[in-house]
Amino acid sequence: MNWSDVGNWIKSNASDGGKLIGSLITGNVPSAIAAGVAMVSGVTGTNDPEEALKKLQEKPELFIKLKEIELKEGDSIRRHIEAMAKLDIESHSITQETIKNGDRAEDRFVRWTRPGQSWVSLGAAVYYALYSESPNFEILLLLTLPWAYAGLRQFGKGIDSLVNALPKKAVKNG
Repeated sequence: MNWSDVGNWIKSNASDGGKLIGSLITGNVPSAIAAGVAMVSGVTGTNDPEEALKKLQEKPELFIKLKEIELKEGDSIRRHIEAMAKLDIESHSITQETIKNGDRAEDRFVRWTRPGQSWVSLGAAVYYALYSESPNFEILLLLTLPWAYAGLRQFGKGIDSLVNALPKKAVKNG
């Protein structure tokens, strides 16, 4: 068991207290995760995620303490959650820009590599599906990179639109 399990349990079981803290623990910013873990550890009196979850499940009054912490530290928690969301958007934007740069490259080899890999994978998936006695679903998923290529490009267009809709100060200042 790890702390993200505790965070998921808190988010799904806290009626109105602790959901923000649960969100911190299940995020991807180390400082935010550490802050959420520290809050839960302080309330439960343990640094072991399994023991902490057990205490939270056995003593509902601990949620009241989590709610008090959440009310006291709410602005800080929201800033951490906002930082996690911005990090996700920025990471995706960098990935999409890298893909676009490859698509616009002067060198044909660079420009054709990703789409070429996708077509080879599609051909392998079709061959495997048609000529295998009992195709394995997981292997077919691995061979369907063309769908990932097409899907990421479409998903990236949506994220790019979202980023472009943000006020320029918010994007610049991060």
